[in-house]
Amino acid sequence: MAKVLIVDDDRSSRAVMVENLLSQGYTVFEAPDGQRALEIAHRETPDLVLSDWMMPQMEGIELCSQLKADARTQWTYFILVTARSASEDRVRGLDAGADDFLSKPVETNELFARVRTGLRLQAMQSELSTQNHLLSRLNRFKSDMLAFASHEIKTPLAVLRISLELLRLETQQGEQVELLDTAEQQAIQLSDLVANLLNLRKLEEGHMEFNLQPIDLHELIDKVVEQMNPFARLRRQYIGINQVPVRVLADRDKLQQVLINLLSNACKYSPEGSRILVQIHCGPSDVLIGIIDEGSGIAEDKQHYLFQRYTQLQEGEGFINERLQGTGLGLVLCQEFIQGMGGSIGVHSKQSRGSCFWVQMPQYLPPSVSVMEAHSMAPLPS
Repeated sequence: MAKVLIVDDDRSSRAVMVENLLSQGYTVFEAPDGQRALEIAHRETPDLVLSDWMMPQMEGIELCSQLKADARTQWTYFILVTARSASEDRVRGLDAGADDFLSKPVETNELFARVRTGLRLQAMQSELSTQNHLLSRLNRFKSDMLAFASHEIKTPLAVLRISLELLRLETQQGEQVELLDTAEQQAIQLSDLVANLLNLRKLEEGHMEFNLQPIDLHELIDKVVEQMNPFARLRRQYIGINQVPVRVLADRDKLQQVLINLLSNACKYSPEGSRILVQIHCGPSDVLIGIIDEGSGIAEDKQHYLFQRYTQLQEGEGFINERLQGTGLGLVLCQEFIQGMGGSIGVHSKQSRGSCFWVQMPQYLPPSVSVMEAHSMAPLPS
């Protein structure tokens, strides 16, 4: 049965409430002052406290404040019993953490009703707290298992990719090269999935760090295109690059992951035999990277879903091949990475006319180069 603590320095008032609540089947404790009430509350953890406001040594409002500040009793439902009716007094009580008030003189039916209501709300709060604690433990377990599984997968995947690259160097026959391309692309997709899951875990836990430094964009894009070429060859696609010698201020690994993701999507969602273009434009203080495909495009009313977690395109919305479907996490992580590096990301697309996913990043300008000089060297297209 629910436990109720009654606190009142007036013995007769306390005795009446104790008798009434015992008649309702509650387990009742009583205390003549705030200090004794704290001792009982810490030992018995009552579900509800009924406390007089005006008491010597420690007033009911102070008792309430101390109980609410203690993790053991913070969810105990607290009713202040008082003859005060001024709104400023009620505000003081609420600010101290009181959940309800009972006016003096106490009317028995109102006492029963407020106690029933308080216990019902306290039970709901207790259940919610228990469920939150359970969810927190499950989430920790999920994160630990995800980290363990991801790290266990990373090493054999790395060995597999190296082995495939070595086999490619020794293989000349066309059919065997195509099989190696397929195997290598599947290994790349698995590696990307592991990286996405690990990065998502870091983002959720607030542990993501960004190591910003000057990055040679020309060299980085060449590396990304080289990595994506096996997949493009499988689909007889051509990846063209409009290179501009420029450096950006970014985290190299994260920017590389973003570009791989965007280029991979461009290949997936474009028909076989199509072209994918990587274009770079330099502004006075930033760099715009565009990845342009010849896919089916994305309906305008669907574009805002692209950067939401677990969103995947469907037939007629820009989706080409069901077997190439991903986790729906890639663009979410791209957006988090780019924004974390001080940039922005977006898409321009029309159905049946392809898409251009763009990334805007801060340009790295050596101290000796002024913004005006940079602007004159590489203006944005009109």
